[in-house]
Amino acid sequence: MRFRQSICATQIFTSALTRVTLPNAADGGLMAPKYVTNIQILRFFAALSVALAHIGVAVEEHDQVDSSVFRMVYPFDWGLGVDVFFIISGFIMYYLMRDRFGEPGISGKFLRRRLIRVVPLYWACTTLMVASILSAKQLINNNVLDPVHLIASYLFIPWPRANGEIFPVFSLGWTLNYEIIFYIVFAIALSMSRRSGLIFAFLAFSALVAGHMAAPESWWFLHYVGDWIIFEFLIGIALAAIFLNTDRRISPLVAVAFMVVGVLLAVIFYQTGSYTFMPRLVTGGIPAAFIFIGAVFVDFTPKNRVARWLEVGGDASYALYLVHAFTANIVAIIGGRLGLPSLVTFGVGVVVSVGASVVTYRFFERPITNFLNQRFGRV
Repeated sequence: MRFRQSICATQIFTSALTRVTLPNAADGGLMAPKYVTNIQILRFFAALSVALAHIGVAVEEHDQVDSSVFRMVYPFDWGLGVDVFFIISGFIMYYLMRDRFGEPGISGKFLRRRLIRVVPLYWACTTLMVASILSAKQLINNNVLDPVHLIASYLFIPWPRANGEIFPVFSLGWTLNYEIIFYIVFAIALSMSRRSGLIFAFLAFSALVAGHMAAPESWWFLHYVGDWIIFEFLIGIALAAIFLNTDRRISPLVAVAFMVVGVLLAVIFYQTGSYTFMPRLVTGGIPAAFIFIGAVFVDFTPKNRVARWLEVGGDASYALYLVHAFTANIVAIIGGRLGLPSLVTFGVGVVVSVGASVVTYRFFERPITNFLNQRFGRV
């Protein structure tokens, strides 16, 4: 009976996706500028939510005056930004590559381009973290360097630290480990017809999750790669199919309602401790999906100076997600030693983190990505 239900679920998922109407050749498969703007703004807020939590924690740890004065507020898990990112990833990948399934050589080209996008800045941050551990070990919480763990970190292979936690040397890279899993599965799917590829992606993720559920705790690698969170990529793919399959968009009022529901669900799940016994796909993925629908499916795009600045922040969202780990601690340490009020240190940490991310994007990430794409990444 369960096997039959699984086949039915697969058929429903893939039939919905393969009925997508392809764009005219004239549009080149590109998204309308207003929807790009909305996604970029959403990216910024997703990265910012993660940064806020880490800046708050850093300020608490390094407050030299009175640690009880400042306490980071947690109405919901600020890590919700990661769930939003995963849905965006699935959405964008399918949207851009939907008409290239089965194209000769497309899998390698896709992987090359994605690695060019994520590797340089992540490797730079990992190297900077290693240098920080070697030069200021006392300021780093997880300061044990193991050669095998270090190599695994650079190669996006999940591997336990000395304390048993499965995080790379640069902790924020745990999300990139999942991104790489998605890229590999999606690249294999691209080598097939669209229908076969989507069936493969669904079954591959389902098999990983099934393995996670069935394996003993000692099988840590399978528990890691088969976490329910990987289905958030499939949510993004499904939402891309819906987006492409209909011209209808929701009104701004309905969009706000979707986002409010998403935030309220996140608050309820967090405040009730649901995340302790429910998979993150539920406690993070469902709220993130509501927020994504409200932000992207709306028939409205802000066109003012604030929106343009937020879009710049979206361009630098990957840099913000990675770089804030350093700026947060640097600002917190300096603020603590100067005896600055915690709220002031927190505000400075946010401003410096966002500013550093924009600088990093403009003068490191974008130039090196453009250079490598010109040399190796044309798709």
